[in-house]
Amino acid sequence: MSTTATAPVTAPDTTPVTTPDTTTTGATDVEAQRAAVKHDVAATLRYLGTHGYQYALAGHVTVRDLGEPERYWVNPTGLPFSVITPDDLVLVDPDGTVVAGRHGANGYHGQLEVHRARPDLRAGLHLHSEHTFAWSSAGGVLAPLTTDASWIRPWIAVRDSFAVPCSQALGDTARILVQRAHGAVTFGASILEAAFWWVSFERAAKTELLLRAASLARDIDADLQEKWQLTPQAAHEQFAPVLAAFVASEPGNFGRSGAITPA
Repeated sequence: MSTTATAPVTAPDTTPVTTPDTTTTGATDVEAQRAAVKHDVAATLRYLGTHGYQYALAGHVTVRDLGEPERYWVNPTGLPFSVITPDDLVLVDPDGTVVAGRHGANGYHGQLEVHRARPDLRAGLHLHSEHTFAWSSAGGVLAPLTTDASWIRPWIAVRDSFAVPCSQALGDTARILVQRAHGAVTFGASILEAAFWWVSFERAAKTELLLRAASLARDIDADLQEKWQLTPQAAHEQFAPVLAAFVASEPGNFGRSGAITPA
């Protein structure tokens, strides 16, 4: 199988990037907004765990706190994503020291470095999904073999060495960081946006691996590549109803309505 991907593309400067609101409708005070964001984080982790995106206990989530933007909510050590609740989330300071929560946490320092360098990225997500990990060893930026891959290609950057800081490799516009032989990290203005990039990358990586293994890989037409590009706002909006439907089907519903506010 060829390990050479199509040359990287640059995210268009003209693409509108706005900050989605992930809080529940009517949440105006900081505590209510914080509770809503923690709900969305826990729901997203449960979705990813339930749908098989997590391998064992590997993976990290980081989400900037709304009231104290130099602090971050992260997933606890030792709990599978599929069982995490809002109360399980751990709050850490800018150095990664746990300041609140009933569990320990580790492994998220590289993501905090990105958050400090890119204030527009409020959420980060790293998992050990099967096809993303395979692709990270075989290639870099996904080739435009399908319109699904074309959706996310402008937002991909590559980190060829762990000697390169995450923020430097990600640059000023990318939101998906492929790490050589260590999967990827996706970022967004919301956890919903970051989750959409993750699910999309895993799907596109699987498709490319299958097509290359069958010697059937062929780029889509250039005009389709230009047409099929997704904005961060649209990524959030794509995942919001999916997550809302999942939450509505969860036993107990986290004690909430399950309604995720559209961006």
